[in-house]
Amino acid sequence: MSALNSIRMLMALVAWCSAPFALAGPYSTGLNDPTAVDAPVPGFVGPDGVGRARVKIQEDPEVFSNSNNYVNPLFFRWALGATNYVRSDNQGAFSDVTLALGPVTGDEFDVLSLGDLNATLIVGGAPVGEVTLDFTGGVLPTPIRNFPGADFVVFENGFNSGTGMFADLAFVEVSSDGANFARFPGRSLTPAAIGPFGLLDPTDVRNLAGKHINHLDEESWGTPFDLSDLNAHPLVVAGTVNLQAVRFVRVVDIPGNGAFLDGAGAPIYDQWLTFGSGGFDLEAIGAISVATTFEEWQDRMGLQGAQRGALADPDHDGATNLVEYSAAMLPLVPDVAHLPAAVLTGGQLEISFRRDVRPADLIVEVLGTTAPNQPWQVIARSQNGGALLPVVPFSPVISDASDSAITSVGVIRRQRVRAVAGQRFLRVRVSLAS
Repeated sequence: MSALNSIRMLMALVAWCSAPFALAGPYSTGLNDPTAVDAPVPGFVGPDGVGRARVKIQEDPEVFSNSNNYVNPLFFRWALGATNYVRSDNQGAFSDVTLALGPVTGDEFDVLSLGDLNATLIVGGAPVGEVTLDFTGGVLPTPIRNFPGADFVVFENGFNSGTGMFADLAFVEVSSDGANFARFPGRSLTPAAIGPFGLLDPTDVRNLAGKHINHLDEESWGTPFDLSDLNAHPLVVAGTVNLQAVRFVRVVDIPGNGAFLDGAGAPIYDQWLTFGSGGFDLEAIGAISVATTFEEWQDRMGLQGAQRGALADPDHDGATNLVEYSAAMLPLVPDVAHLPAAVLTGGQLEISFRRDVRPADLIVEVLGTTAPNQPWQVIARSQNGGALLPVVPFSPVISDASDSAITSVGVIRRQRVRAVAGQRFLRVRVSLAS
């Protein structure tokens, strides 16, 4: 049995013997808390349940639990490289940086450990563990951008026990040049030290990685980070860090004895002192807010041969690939519930439809007419992922809201456009920009 597994088993036993405590903070719980301001994002989705990880059963490596699930297609990119890895202890286990690259796995052993520091090393100013992940690999032109809602998600291997969590926390920082990093203003309301086997209340923590479950019971949830939270950071204000061109994400371990402070100057407590696989264990980081093209989307969705092309309909649900691309649908899974629909609001006709703001090569238009055999007129348009705006001389009422059940996710929008005077029919048209 590995050192990590031994430690986890011991912690679970200690917690099982402990009295449960009530969650008290204002932030999200450790898993599936969709209405919280920092709602966790599932690593896996599908018929077997949101957040249920598709993982190998150790007794038979060819058999998977939750075999019908798949990695959440909301993620458009995963880390491509790792640099500046510092492990703060001399333990050798879980020090392979490649384990932090690529998609989330839900495997608690597929992690990169940052190590931990004891009190003597902390007082002496020893460096804490950290690693920098590269999301462009030096060749890809599309970095992480500041789109609505969560822009990327960090997965650790924290796990629950009763109403609390065994969690190791970390600061998260971003950079557009690899040299200057802006740190997210984390918040910790944990009132006192919790010891090496204590339970953390995740509702007391925000904007610190590691507060969500991605471990036992086949649950896979990650911590969301919204670049908008850095708008007032001095490096962002000065233009040194460009939130529309984030290429690097750095994760910095927090030894949880209270010596390290959150964005409000309060002490941060987590499990401390840890050993074996000490400190923060990074499993993966998934980027949501990455601009994409139709060709990239087809590759990402695994379309091949006759399945490809703007007018193809490989899942035979009546929506072409181009429509599915525009509406954040799945081209190999029938999902016609996401197609546009007519609605009446106060007796006035509106059209309601989903729109993904990440496609950079799309033109989305709303057209209206007085009768199907009369000319259709464009009354609203979005170009290259931009906002949906009225088209002169028309002035339709346009509403915009998130279309995700998860509060923290905002890149998929619900657009509603009201017909202008005299129009009795509306439709949506999508086309590729030349």
